[in-house]
Amino acid sequence: MKRPPRKLLIALVILALGLIAWHFGLFRAGDCLLQGGSWNMDNGFCRLDSLAQPISR
Repeated sequence: MKRPPRKLLIALVILALGLIAWHFGLFRAGDCLLQGGSWNMDNGFCRLDSLAQPISR
């Protein structure tokens, strides 16, 4: 039996890692941290501290 091409194996590994990250909510956590918030891993929500501050004039 012929071995599958290396590119196919690499694509499958990348796909598996992406599915694992999606399952654990790491994309949402990364987006939250990039926006300057803090991610609560226990409850799965993002707290954007910039929205909690009053608007100063």
